[in-house]
Amino acid sequence: MSVMKRLTRYTLVLASVLICADAAYLSGANMRNFIESVRRRALVVYVGSVKEVRFVKRTKFDIKAKAIVAIKAVMRTPGTSPPQGTIEYSSFDEKTPMLEGGPQYQLRPGATVIIFANSFEGSIPRGYLLQGSREELLQRIEALRDVQLSLYDKLTAYLRAVK
Repeated sequence: MSVMKRLTRYTLVLASVLICADAAYLSGANMRNFIESVRRRALVVYVGSVKEVRFVKRTKFDIKAKAIVAIKAVMRTPGTSPPQGTIEYSSFDEKTPMLEGGPQYQLRPGATVIIFANSFEGSIPRGYLLQGSREELLQRIEALRDVQLSLYDKLTAYLRAVK
């Protein structure tokens, strides 16, 4: 095989790998952008503490669960805020393993959560619930804020520089 044919073949293989890698990156980026857009449009955003967890039913693929959340602070609401909210979500355990890519949570009484939803009662899909210690949640929220600010700083700088 000639050197030129090998070079052409390697170039095509490399181009294919780069295209696939870029597509995977964009897919992940698009999912993050989608989740962020949904969070921005959520009618209700609040911080709470899980009071109680009830297992509703086990399916072939997941566990349907419901949590009662004591509301500690409300960041956004179209009306009055109740003392507690109820969220329905998909969970997993050792008998029912986590689905590839979620959207599943394991909530325990006492866990701190941040919820992005359309009401204080309802189901929570992937990305609409953050859970962790106060420090972990603060770190995640600051990282999300920094990413958004960085993007808008870059856009502002570009638009100011363009004449």
